Amino acid sequence: MADHPELFEDVTEALARAGFDSGPGRSPLWIGHHPDGVVVGWSPGAAPDGPPSEEARAAVRAAAALVLRECGFLVTETEEGALVVCCAEPVTVPPESEAPEQWWG
Repeated sequence: MADHPELFEDVTEALARAGFDSGPGRSPLWIGHHPDGVVVGWSPGAAPDGPPSEEARAAVRAAAALVLRECGFLVTETEEGALVVCCAEPVTVPPESEAPEQWWG
């Protein structure tokens, strides 16, 4: 399995800045390693009053995905409802074509 320590830290920091409880302990979200990057999912049994409803999970998942996309990450969803986060490919800008400075005359 590939390890992406910088991506892991960046995802954790982005979610924490947005107000998500992503720290260790009884957090409803867990962040782990995935072959393609980092995975964000649900911690089973993290909530003392039972697991959240599917609607609550979908809302939090959508909000987390939005935050991560706004930070420039690529986000996909697994069949189990976890988010797989990876770095966006760097954008390469082609060099400017060399036109004469006064081409109009």
